[in-house]
Amino acid sequence: MSAASSISSPAPQGSAFRQGFMLVVATAFLVLLGLVLPHGDSGVEFRDWLMARPLFVPLLITLWIIVVVEGIAGFSATPDALPDRLRRLLFTVFLPPLRMITASSKPEGWLWLPRVGWQPTGEETSERLEQKLALPMVVLTLLVLPVLGAELTAGETLENHPRMALATHLTTCVIWIGFTMEFLWMVAAAPDKLSYCLKNWINLVIILLPLVAFLRVLNAFRFTRMLRAGKLLRAYRLRGLWTRVWRVVLLFNLLERLQQRDPAKYCAVLEKKIGDLEEELATLKGKLAEQRGKTGLE
Repeated sequence: MSAASSISSPAPQGSAFRQGFMLVVATAFLVLLGLVLPHGDSGVEFRDWLMARPLFVPLLITLWIIVVVEGIAGFSATPDALPDRLRRLLFTVFLPPLRMITASSKPEGWLWLPRVGWQPTGEETSERLEQKLALPMVVLTLLVLPVLGAELTAGETLENHPRMALATHLTTCVIWIGFTMEFLWMVAAAPDKLSYCLKNWINLVIILLPLVAFLRVLNAFRFTRMLRAGKLLRAYRLRGLWTRVWRVVLLFNLLERLQQRDPAKYCAVLEKKIGDLEEELATLKGKLAEQRGKTGLE
């Protein structure tokens, strides 16, 4: 069944300008948040300087107020059930970056994409979105390598090199913002959101670790001190890099394309796969016959 066939409500007719404007607002909030989060060994001085700027907190509050007002204004713009609208409103009020993918006025089962418009959520939209984001996200994830190089080379003395510390912090911010935006879009488009989160838990950990490290009330715990030292962040970034590269290999069938360059070897690979499948099929048939014998079914 296609994603579109599972949608009972008609396609939304919401203003593209409104959706685009709120996307900019939610993204701006996420960027400001990303700049002040601890992403490893670097950026302490810059984050303290940024949070001390007179306009930083007012700007963050202004963006939040825009999200709240827009959410309240659009509360009655969709015929969805009251609990669904209220849930989406609360999500965006308490987590403004979620306004990228949801709103009180957004009908259930639909997602607004930049330059595309309203699309039904589900497997088809999720696959198209993954294919469009796969290569850009790999390029973004590769920025992990110079960041790790800077952190491991300079170590705890990174803050003694202000320019390198600032560049490292800003690069990790870009990585974190990109991971967060991609994860939100993919979760919103996925037919089974919980399954997607479980399957891509490594990305979720990379997103949440800086948020946990930001909670100063947890400073007494060794776990948080390890986060601030960047040890866990580096480990999960490397694992995330490997996971993402492997997903791209599978997504675009790169291994199969390489094998096709040698017809003889490719035929051997196909024959082996067929043999494995036939063996598995024979095993399943045997189990099925055994179970039918136990239950007396023909």
